[in-house]
Amino acid sequence: MTYEIAVCDDDAVFLAAFQPMLEETLHAQNAAYHLSFFNDPSALIREMENGQRFHLLFLDIYYDTEKGIQFAKALRAKNDQTDIIFMTALSNYAVESYDASPLHYLLKPIDPEKLNTAILRFLEKNSPQKLHFMTTRGHLCAPIADIVFIEIYGHEIIIHLANGSKETCVGTLKGLEPLLPELTFVRPHRSYLVNLGHISEITRYQIRLSSNDLIPVSKNLYNLVLSSFINYANQSSINF
Repeated sequence: MTYEIAVCDDDAVFLAAFQPMLEETLHAQNAAYHLSFFNDPSALIREMENGQRFHLLFLDIYYDTEKGIQFAKALRAKNDQTDIIFMTALSNYAVESYDASPLHYLLKPIDPEKLNTAILRFLEKNSPQKLHFMTTRGHLCAPIADIVFIEIYGHEIIIHLANGSKETCVGTLKGLEPLLPELTFVRPHRSYLVNLGHISEITRYQIRLSSNDLIPVSKNLYNLVLSSFINYANQSSINF
């Protein structure tokens, strides 16, 4: 996974020193990443309005009008859970930034060890979730994001993966369901569990997936499926 990371700070001297420090820290953790730099939150907002998604934001907490804090609070008000690490030379802003639920807080000048701690916290939180199965071929460890849907056929569970392959194991959907992230999967029919991230279209009473598979939706579950998909989509997008 390649992490999209944005750094927003208006101090060119600070950025010149911070960029190589950040890159060295990410390399040391074997993290794949792409860095973007902004000198004002408004430029970052425009980029996000154009559809760019970020996994981590390094925000200078204070601008002339405290835009760093305001921008972060606006994200949280829209239920955006992008990880934020605040940076500042003014420790008295730590309390005020609490409502923005930052992942970490770094005082300038940045201590490399503290930056490493912040990056480790981010990576531990965002490492791709995986599900472990005992299949007919042996042990399978599949990233949650790679599972398109799961179906039950007789006494077998068939796991459909994004690369088009299928894995089979013994069990029940009822037993498997508690192991899956509740906000990522939905059960539209007694025979299926669907990854919300792979839904491309919902109609009455059918789901089209990224794999182009069509999954039936029970009439009594249609509203639940629709609301689950809307909630998932809202968490994955921002409109400013």
